Order: sequence, then C-alpha cells, then structure tokens
Amino acid sequence: MGRPRELSPEERADLISRGYRPVEIWIPDADDRTFQEQLQQEARQIAVAPEEDEIMDWIAAVGPDNWDKP
Repeated sequence: MGRPRELSPEERADLISRGYRPVEIWIPDADDRTFQEQLQQEARQIAVAPEEDEIMDWIAAVGPDNWDKP
C-alpha cells in the first residue's frame, strides 16, 4: 500500500489553521508470523475458557492496565 501522499506546505497550514493536528499511528504488522501465532494462541485460550469470568481474568492479565484511564 505504501505511504500516503505527502501534504504540501499550504495544505498542511490550512489543516492546522482549521484546528487539525498531524498524528502518526503504529499498529502491529498483521503479516508478521510471530504476531499471527500470538493471535492464534490467544484465540485458542478464549475458545477453551469455560466461564466468562475466566475470559475477563485473562483479558485483564494480558491487556494494558490503563484502558479505562482518561
């Protein structure tokens, strides 16, 4: 897919003047084999969990602790 087209200085200035700001977002590479294996392992763990409480305990254990913080 590649990088998006770069904005001209005029386009950038226009967006900033209208209250926008640039943001760069990094996400996991879904094509990475290690990432795919981790997803498969986590899906298997969810599939065999007998109770919702166990799933929520697992999510709390593997997830960041600041999801609900402002």
